[in-house]
Amino acid sequence: MIEEGSLLQSPNLPLLSGETIKTGVDEAHRHGKLAIAHVLTYEASKQAIQAGMDGLAHVFIDKPIDNELVAQISASGAFVTPCLVLNFSIMGRSGKSLAADERVGRKLGADWHNTLRSCFNTFPEGKFEDVLGTVAALHKGGVDVLVGTDASVPIPHLGGLAHGASVHHELQLLVAAGLTPTEALRAATALPAKRFGLTDRGRIAPGMRADLMLVDGDPTTNIADSLSIRSVWKRGSMLKA
Repeated sequence: MIEEGSLLQSPNLPLLSGETIKTGVDEAHRHGKLAIAHVLTYEASKQAIQAGMDGLAHVFIDKPIDNELVAQISASGAFVTPCLVLNFSIMGRSGKSLAADERVGRKLGADWHNTLRSCFNTFPEGKFEDVLGTVAALHKGGVDVLVGTDASVPIPHLGGLAHGASVHHELQLLVAAGLTPTEALRAATALPAKRFGLTDRGRIAPGMRADLMLVDGDPTTNIADSLSIRSVWKRGSMLKA
């Protein structure tokens, strides 16, 4: 956790030293584990990559695209889970349009519905277009970009996010950042499975877990069709609606 707190309106949080962070990474690797850092700022991202992190949770949002840091992340082989839906919320944008979608709204309880319609709004001066540009540059630079949301609990001041629903919103935002719909879908399936060593899932192939979702439409053409869920299978058994 490399978080000074300013972007979350909690400035001057105590930070780990670079030496401590590097020691943590080395110890994780000694045990055959991944080392992943929560970062929201340019400096934190740079420090994490220099320490040898395998992945970044979030992406820097305090500065516009920086080709030098993008190149460093690319060269390191680290993946990035930008959590664009969280950045969207931090910058004062709620998930109300998603909540208004009948395919989403009818599946949410009142608490999650209200949370999704709210937002963090702790860094309203930020430019979300810059964040999209950063993700586009990372993707173009060969960095594995994964889907994640950082959804937690249904409290309005942690708003703009809801478990499950925000995954679909994240897919839409990745497409807005320049990924193709197929690349965005891969960021939610095959790539996370690959990067987290889950060799039995993430793709539709013989011998893989039959975790499947059937939708109306074609999300490889229109990513919003991922919300038109007709049925879901887990380990080959269809779940009840």
